[in-house]
This record gives sequence, C-alpha cells and structure tokens, in this order.
Amino acid sequence: MEFELLFSGSVIYVSGVIDAPTSSAVLLKDSERVVVIDPGGFPSLKALESSLSKVGVAPEEVTDVLLTHFHLDHAFNSIFFKNATIRLHKNYATRNYRAFGPVIGQMYSMVLDSWKRIEPFESGMLWDTVEIIETPFHSREHVSFLARTRNAGNVLIFGDLCDRQFRFYEMRKGMRTDEAAKIALELYDRADTIVFSHDLPIIKG
Repeated sequence: MEFELLFSGSVIYVSGVIDAPTSSAVLLKDSERVVVIDPGGFPSLKALESSLSKVGVAPEEVTDVLLTHFHLDHAFNSIFFKNATIRLHKNYATRNYRAFGPVIGQMYSMVLDSWKRIEPFESGMLWDTVEIIETPFHSREHVSFLARTRNAGNVLIFGDLCDRQFRFYEMRKGMRTDEAAKIALELYDRADTIVFSHDLPIIKG
C-alpha cells in the first residue's frame, strides 16, 4: 500500500472554554482499497476535505475506515464516508456511549447510526498488510496499527497509546516504565515512520 499523511493531529484546550483535540489522519491506498485511518473530529473538517482533494480521493471512493478507538476526536469524520466499511475492535460494542452525557452521547449515537457496514476485529492482520496490536490502555477497544507500505516502510499509527512526541521521549528516557510504555517502545523499534495522534510524525533516517 501507499502511505499518505492527510494531516497531523493537534491538541486545542483552553480551560473551561474549549476542549477540541483532533487526531492525525492517514490514507493507505492500493489497487483494491482506499483506507482512511482515524479521519479525525469536527475541528479538522477543512483539513480533511483539503487533503483528500490534494490526493484526488472523493469521500465516496473510500472503501474502509479503520479506527484506533471510538472517541469523537478520532472517529467523528467517519460519518462522511458513506460507502466505507468501518473497522474497529469488537470491544467498542461493550460501552454505553449515552453515559458520555446528554449532548455528547447523542453525538456518539449519530456517528454509530451513520455506519452502514461494521466489521469488528481483534488482534491479527488485515489484508496481509496492516497488523492490529491490541493496546487497551486508553480505552478498552484501543488498538495501534503497523502498516507495511511501499513508500514509507513500516508505518506505526500509535493512536493514543502514545499521542505526542514528548510522551514518547519520556518513555524512552525511562520516565515511564509501565506496560503501555514497554509496548510503545517495542513498536517504535519496528517502525520506519511513526504517526502520533496529536502531534507531528517522526520519520527515521
């Protein structure tokens, strides 16, 4: 598959006023599939539209949407890919999204209702190209992806296992020694390109 970083994620937070993070979005493409990983949240709509236009992909051409987990800053924009199969860990179905609140709960319901085809997964491989690694530290359905690509080597999509570069450096310096940090460091060693969900990527070499 060919790799394209559609846009880098960000963290937008003003105490008591704004809490609007949005995730990095990745495009994987080959002759059979057009895959978007973590299409982002509402604040990134313009970036999503602009990026898809630049790479010549229309929303209806996207065949698959992969989610590291089902939080709105990663998943809300999945509503715009009407022809896509939504793929995420099976544990998403064990959560009560209404418990997120009377307004936010409705947003989750709106996203769920927009999905026409859902293919839950567990750990393993998709299409002999994308490795699914269960990393349920941020949420019970959270995974990370390691994709083999022709143009960027092994691409690691951390999700929120390690959402920003400084958190990775904390792990690398031994400031964190928990299980999540151990897995993150092992995955990093296997990757050539690292996509952080709320930061710029790292390209080795």
